[in-house]
Amino acid sequence: MEELFRRIKEAAHTIYRTIKFDMQDSFYEHVGQGAGGDLSAKIDLFAEEIFIDALAPYGRIISEEAGSVGAGEYDIILDPIDGSDNLLSSFPYYGSSIAVQKEGKTVFSFIVNYANGDFYVKWKDFYKKGSLLHDRLKDVRFNHYARVGLFEKAYANPGVVSALKEAGYKFRSPGAVALSLAYAHYVKFVIFIGTIRAYDVEAGLHQCADLFVYRDERSIVVAKEREVYERIVQIVEKGM
Repeated sequence: MEELFRRIKEAAHTIYRTIKFDMQDSFYEHVGQGAGGDLSAKIDLFAEEIFIDALAPYGRIISEEAGSVGAGEYDIILDPIDGSDNLLSSFPYYGSSIAVQKEGKTVFSFIVNYANGDFYVKWKDFYKKGSLLHDRLKDVRFNHYARVGLFEKAYANPGVVSALKEAGYKFRSPGAVALSLAYAHYVKFVIFIGTIRAYDVEAGLHQCADLFVYRDERSIVVAKEREVYERIVQIVEKGM
């Protein structure tokens, strides 16, 4: 897994530098609908091509844009640009997510935030936070001082929004599901309500395995504190 991590980090760094320094006008253009159902911009396809080149030796790539590509020992679930609408709107919350699976179980995950260079990588007992800007890694730790949670798709769930407000919970809705799950150890909670797709959640849920996690057909709740978790699950169940 060390070699896989190195190749992914190098690919992510190439995409990061392109977004930061060489983001051409043509990258903003939409070129059709991807396999995941969303419109694909040229920056999505550029990032996908970089990752396919890096990941092809390891197995079948299942990408939000191209669908299934190649074959091999692993299934690799790829979202080339998580939060692409944010990127196209110059809102600094967008990245990539990769989940490597064997026999249906995720064994490796990598999530990167191109807005600030943060990344999170996990396999077996190895779970670290790093940066594309240097080689230092540090342990992922709980932040028990968090004041806000993250609620993806809040705009589509006004009942839950009202219930959270009444219960006194502050939240933000940044618009990139995998990234929000990657930050779950640091914020108060993470909520997602909507169509659940593997591209959006597999890497993030792999990194939330030591947290309280609720998941049904249309919703996910993650929190590090049992009391907060149980209260948020109640709110989501009643508000949907």
